[in-house]
Amino acid sequence: MINAYKNFFKNYAEFTGRSTRPDYWWVWLGNFILSIPFWIIYFYTVFLSTVMDSVSDSASEATFMFFGLVAIIYAVFYLAILVPTIALSVRRLRDAGFHWAFIFLHFVPIVGRFALLVLLAMPSKEVEIVTINRPKEVESEEATPFE
Repeated sequence: MINAYKNFFKNYAEFTGRSTRPDYWWVWLGNFILSIPFWIIYFYTVFLSTVMDSVSDSASEATFMFFGLVAIIYAVFYLAILVPTIALSVRRLRDAGFHWAFIFLHFVPIVGRFALLVLLAMPSKEVEIVTINRPKEVESEEATPFE
């Protein structure tokens, strides 16, 4: 998991290449685990704000300020992992044998995210290495078809 996370940040803006299934899902799990404290603090703050509304205005104001600070930290965390996550998803789609543009399925309502999830979970495909035979250099004194 740690190696996958190191590769995640080492190749943070590399949209070429491939990424294996374990690399993708270990990073996904790591990001999920790192976001759990934000969610706990969020729900705790919302709960406190509903309880403190009846107690006093200064306590609810402090709770609101704390919630704002947590929201800012949460936003910075997700902005920090936005580009690496997109790059990892593009590499994972390429490894599964799909075009990178399938990442836009995320924006299709209801079924798009599930379809993208299925594509990201597909096994790696072996790709044939295609070599292009370059034509030999043409000699300058060759006859043209018009002669």
